Amino acid sequence: MKLKNLFIGALMTVIAAPAMAQAPAIDEVQKQAAELIKAGNADGLKDLEKENKKNPTALVSIAKAYLAAQDIAKAEATAQKAYTFISENPKKATAQDNCLTYITLGNIASAKNDAGNAVTWYQQAMYADPQNPDGYRLYATATSKSDPNGAIAAIEELRKNRPDYPVDLIAADIANGAGKPQEAIKYYSKVKLSDMQPYQIGAFATNLYLTQNVNKAVEVAEYGLTVAPRSATLNRLAFWGNTDLKQWDKALKFADKLFYESDSVKISSDDYGRKINALRGAELYDEALAELNKLANDPMMPKADQLFALKQIAQTYSDKEDYEKAIPAYEKYLVAAGEKASATDIAAFGQQYMYFAQQQPAKKAEMLMKADEVFAKLAQNPDAKEYAIYKRAQVANAMDGGKGLAKPYYDQLIATPNCNPARLKEAYLYNISYFGNVKNDINAAIPYAEKLAEIDPENPVAKQVLSLKE
Repeated sequence: MKLKNLFIGALMTVIAAPAMAQAPAIDEVQKQAAELIKAGNADGLKDLEKENKKNPTALVSIAKAYLAAQDIAKAEATAQKAYTFISENPKKATAQDNCLTYITLGNIASAKNDAGNAVTWYQQAMYADPQNPDGYRLYATATSKSDPNGAIAAIEELRKNRPDYPVDLIAADIANGAGKPQEAIKYYSKVKLSDMQPYQIGAFATNLYLTQNVNKAVEVAEYGLTVAPRSATLNRLAFWGNTDLKQWDKALKFADKLFYESDSVKISSDDYGRKINALRGAELYDEALAELNKLANDPMMPKADQLFALKQIAQTYSDKEDYEKAIPAYEKYLVAAGEKASATDIAAFGQQYMYFAQQQPAKKAEMLMKADEVFAKLAQNPDAKEYAIYKRAQVANAMDGGKGLAKPYYDQLIATPNCNPARLKEAYLYNISYFGNVKNDINAAIPYAEKLAEIDPENPVAKQVLSLKE
């Protein structure tokens, strides 16, 4: 925020100077006042005010010097002298005098956390000098959260009066600050990236990412890194975006830049998670495991992050198809997680036994029995019961090759109200095969074919069986 405000303030000073036609003498007054304040020369300050008592712009400059020195009371007293002069001498006061006085009084009110009065003064500045962008900008900034639509309307009014002014950037910043990503994107898109500061490029890319325009977000972030290569925000967006796009090599490049080459960076659990995903996506499993073991064994890490690491270690072994290590890794995670382990976690543990059974035929029976034990326990969870029964059916089917061991479980699925259609379909197909091939009783298979045809009218097995119906 400090960089943002400094940039906008500097930009406004440069652009507003021609419209304000501020004389060098006025700049000198503020500089002189600042030196007297720093020296504690009260008499000198009184003389300076006396010399400029009929010059409201000069009085405002003195007030600004006080405000910069955080002497709000004296800043307000001096600005009020300028206000008194322009009120009592309306014909002598210029539009510039009025506008600068109102803006300064608004800034003083803002420094006092008096937002209501600040907005009123900024609004008066807009009317006093429609050509000076500062009134519009400050009004819009002050109202960006309470009335973002009104803030944007003020900026659009400035566009009419000052078509030469970079209105779109200000409007984009206001929309971004107000939490309106689509509005922010609309305005940022009207500005060349080369005309933006790094914080604005970061805001643009962030809003694109939040609205799921990941490709464009990555494009903008990567451009931003050519001008601000150590920006944590831009490196994170490039890293996250490329991870989402499964551009693993690029994702890992920007991950390293985020972790090791960014300024003032705070690495989050999301950053670690995405880096692990990128390493796994690139099939760099050993590197992923090395990173995860650092997390899991770091005593300074919060327990939630350590649990995350344990779970990801198990999943990484599974991705590597090293089920002999995945199984104990999952078991270790489940013990550490305790009641925090989800039904999905338990199901994944059972699935490892099924994978291992396929990989090691000599251990098939043993591994399938272990899998069934896990799913039998999972079936005690009412929310996971249907899925657990479904997995027990698959385990049993793998044990005996469809000869009937799985039938009780598939029948339970058929009897389950609102059963998942895909699971129901598998149950019907199993019973059709069981009665048609094992029992050689096609008539017993027909009712299941009829049920299957209700949820999948074009199913070829259902059609074939029903064609045999007498």
